[in-house]
Amino acid sequence: MTQFKEFVLANFKTIVAILSFAVTMYIQHVNNTAQVAELKLKCSTLELKIEDQYERIDAIKLDKAVFEATMTQFTSIQTDLREMRTDIKELLKNKR
Repeated sequence: MTQFKEFVLANFKTIVAILSFAVTMYIQHVNNTAQVAELKLKCSTLELKIEDQYERIDAIKLDKAVFEATMTQFTSIQTDLREMRTDIKELLKNKR
């Protein structure tokens, strides 16, 4: 026991430095683990937001496609109406 006591007294600074280093490493490990868990949570939240944004973009693309199809049909109907109007005018002129 006296040898151990003499060893501790002779190497007290070294032992304290090693213990301090070990405690500091443990504290950093705990902090880093907590930060990793927090970052994983933030990452999953961001992934959900990104997925929501993609769904909104897809809905906008669908709305745009529907709008374009409607405008194409509208243009076609408008052209048909103009032709019909011209034909009706021609018929009315011929009837007089």
